[in-house]
Amino acid sequence: MLTAERPSASSIGPYLERLYATVDIPARLAADPVRFAHRYASREDREAAAVFAACFAFGRVAAFSSVLERLFAVLDARGGPRAFVDGFDPERDGVALAPLVYRWNRGIDWTLLVAALQRLYAGEPSLERYLGEGALPDALDALVLAARDASVEGARSCGIAAKTFDDLPRSFRTLLPRPADGSATKRWWMFLRWMVRPTREGIDLGLWTVRAPAELVVPLDTHVLRLSRFLGLTKRRDGTLRTALEVTDALRGLDPADPVRFDFALAHLGISGACRGVRDEGICPSCPLHPVCVTGGDTPLAL
Repeated sequence: MLTAERPSASSIGPYLERLYATVDIPARLAADPVRFAHRYASREDREAAAVFAACFAFGRVAAFSSVLERLFAVLDARGGPRAFVDGFDPERDGVALAPLVYRWNRGIDWTLLVAALQRLYAGEPSLERYLGEGALPDALDALVLAARDASVEGARSCGIAAKTFDDLPRSFRTLLPRPADGSATKRWWMFLRWMVRPTREGIDLGLWTVRAPAELVVPLDTHVLRLSRFLGLTKRRDGTLRTALEVTDALRGLDPADPVRFDFALAHLGISGACRGVRDEGICPSCPLHPVCVTGGDTPLAL
């Protein structure tokens, strides 16, 4: 458990603002999956690219980035992400996807994802229409459910006889977790952040307008969870939707209109190695969060 006194959420505002102001955005974008979407000029290509980049943005950045580079080379050879999806033929194009392997995901997972997107995009300019009503966790759940249904519909064209989502390969099913099941669904909240937040910092894409940044939930990855605990934004240890909502509520007290504004800075504090997750006298004192982080107290942090 944490053995240092926790700072109050209200006390960290100025320090988060300082961290936010000092992020080298161009440098950090080079290590962020959203950079793949920024390669394209059209809204349609950017959105489709964002789906692919978000779905496989887990684990080490260097590891998933190399696989995504190979994927986007395949997409660009067919005219770009949206053209590849719209014209996708599993028998013809699945061959190029088959060698793409990342951790437990295999070529069939990429093929199923593209086949699902093809059905979702049929006659539609954007996936935005699939967002449901009510609170955004419920709305995101509706989008995921639509993607699950589309993946079942497309499975037969990929050589898989599936009557329900549970009949699809387990590796593919990990790409479409539901908020309604309590999952933090980090990758899909990250995708929504890219779609909904404005482009003012040069990070997010601001393509969707039916929802406001105030409604977003923080994409809870390992780095954000750890730093949220260090800063007193949550006492919870689990990476669930409940924890993500608790962290978001704390951040909303600092910026009601845009609570996930600090997400990029917090995540990259960990991704960059600037925060090692333990007290380090050679590193911690130079961190903008040091005065309000439990790792900077007199008592060492014990997890």
